[in-house]
Amino acid sequence: MKGVMKAALAVGAMVLATSVVSAQAPQGAPAPAGQGRPGGGAPPAPLKNLQVFPKETTQAQILPTMRAFEAALQVECGHCHVWTGPGVPTNDFSSDAKPQKNIARAMIRMVNQANEQITAAVAAGGQKTAAQVQKVTCATCHRGSAVPMVPEYQPPAPAGRPGGAAPGAGGPPPPGR
Repeated sequence: MKGVMKAALAVGAMVLATSVVSAQAPQGAPAPAGQGRPGGGAPPAPLKNLQVFPKETTQAQILPTMRAFEAALQVECGHCHVWTGPGVPTNDFSSDAKPQKNIARAMIRMVNQANEQITAAVAAGGQKTAAQVQKVTCATCHRGSAVPMVPEYQPPAPAGRPGGAAPGAGGPPPPGR
């Protein structure tokens, strides 16, 4: 079970890591010379201040995860990061200046833990393998909003009882009778 939990955490971290990296690189902008290309110079500097993702996570791995966060919450990099625009040198993705960044870290941990527990419980039931279990994602609750948007549950209206009894018939008498 711990192995499944570690694997789920690693997958979640990689997804998040990939998204962060994409948020750090401007779209359509050419990569700086020598950034890990054949015959180029030094590889990109390692990411700083990774607290949820593995320390060895690369920018290329974290960008898709950050893009997924953007899509699930309909926000841009500046929602969680010190970000002033694509390719601007004042961008500081490692800064913890914005409280939203720590909220995001807590949410990542929560989603990873939920997925570990749900996967273990469903797989233990024997009806599905761990790979077949639907995973919880940011979009599960956020649904395109920075604040989770979970609609209030409206239970269905009571149906008639078999044999023609009216709804509520046969239940406890109303107060005062």
